[in-house]
Amino acid sequence: MLSEAAGQTGTGAALVGLALAVAACGGGRPELEGPSTARVQHIAVALDGYRERGFLAGTIEFPVVGRVILLAGPADSAWLGFAASMPPSALRFSKDGDLYAARYQVRLTAMSGVDTVLVRERRETVRVDDFPETVSREERVFFQDFATLPAGDYEIDVTIRELTSRREVGKRFQVSWPPEDGIDSFLSEPQPVFHAAAREAFEQSPPMLLAPRATVSAGREPLKLVVEDGSGQEGPLVVQVLAEADSGVALWQDTVELRRADGGPATASGPLPQRRVPPGVTHLRVWRPGSQSVKETPLLVVLDDEWEFSDFASAAEHLQYALPADTLSAWLQATPSVRAESWERFWLETDPDTTTLPNEFLRLYFDRMSMANYRYTEPGVPGWRTDRGRAHVQLGPPDEEIARRPQRPGEYPEIEWRYEDSLPFQVRLIFEDSGDFGVYSLDQRSRAVLTDAVERLRSSEAAG
Repeated sequence: MLSEAAGQTGTGAALVGLALAVAACGGGRPELEGPSTARVQHIAVALDGYRERGFLAGTIEFPVVGRVILLAGPADSAWLGFAASMPPSALRFSKDGDLYAARYQVRLTAMSGVDTVLVRERRETVRVDDFPETVSREERVFFQDFATLPAGDYEIDVTIRELTSRREVGKRFQVSWPPEDGIDSFLSEPQPVFHAAAREAFEQSPPMLLAPRATVSAGREPLKLVVEDGSGQEGPLVVQVLAEADSGVALWQDTVELRRADGGPATASGPLPQRRVPPGVTHLRVWRPGSQSVKETPLLVVLDDEWEFSDFASAAEHLQYALPADTLSAWLQATPSVRAESWERFWLETDPDTTTLPNEFLRLYFDRMSMANYRYTEPGVPGWRTDRGRAHVQLGPPDEEIARRPQRPGEYPEIEWRYEDSLPFQVRLIFEDSGDFGVYSLDQRSRAVLTDAVERLRSSEAAG
């Protein structure tokens, strides 16, 4: 919504199983009724990661993320762009006729020394059709604005305020124009975007929809990149995704063609990879062959909008229910280039519908991880790490749940999960609360039953 290890990892047998059938995706993502401690921690870590990379990053209560960019403008001026996004749950909605509405304000001020050069203030209204949309935690509310700046050094102050709760976040950016390499040979940083088109004149506001978080998600349509060359020269650009800044280890490489529209900058665009690049912080780099001008920008690759990891080790840990232990170990010990090859193979082998660009398997897997965190968190243990959380992720929700209180001394409270119709075979699991503290663990027999059920599902998928 817009506001007005290679070859040896064994991933072929690593699927969670038929319990993650694509048809289960049809109902959409679950909307959780309240935050779990684990989920709050994930949001905090993700926001810290954006903050460390120079983005505007909000709070757990108001998780806005935003960034500024500079592109060549008319004469010696620049186009200053600011983009931000947030989930609808960051806003406070109220009934507005047949819809629900929320309001927020964005204020941007550009200072050059003691002089105020630019002030932009906009109040935006977000309207949604029904109440469940108001509590969605996905990145669905987007803001973008472009304005021209004369040459100079600037402090850009940006403040975003939710107008009902008065929650507010802000950041000061430092920008300079023109760039050190000059306007005539200016090559922009590669910009992750949702959509973009070539400008027909430098006076034209950039016709692009920026991706505020510069984040590629396995569960979404892939982003595109766009690059502008102020010199107007046509020709190829080399594009790379690097494992780390200045590491020289390319996880992916391609070329894009700069093409010039009459009177505007030369523009190149192309899709960004999803399946080739493992999760974590990477760097998107472009350069013209034979030129010393190299530009790059951080790019975050995530498995799911609600599960953002700044390093591959953390992402792999959260995939432990989808992979054998030896595969995880091999991934963590592999070099970045080998890891990228293994990740691509894993993507292709788990994706149930290769005709679509997102990976529906990973989308459903992390839907279940989120639901496990909401339903089964125990004291000091996030829900996905509990026995009930593990069973929920690997087998799905039970067809029937039966709670039993102890009837005789020596018995414990227990919960029985029955799978009668949702799996190709019947499964019954018993969880016992041996300390009577609300901490339920699989009994010894059920632990073996769960392991066997997962292996049978993997075997079924491997057999087609």
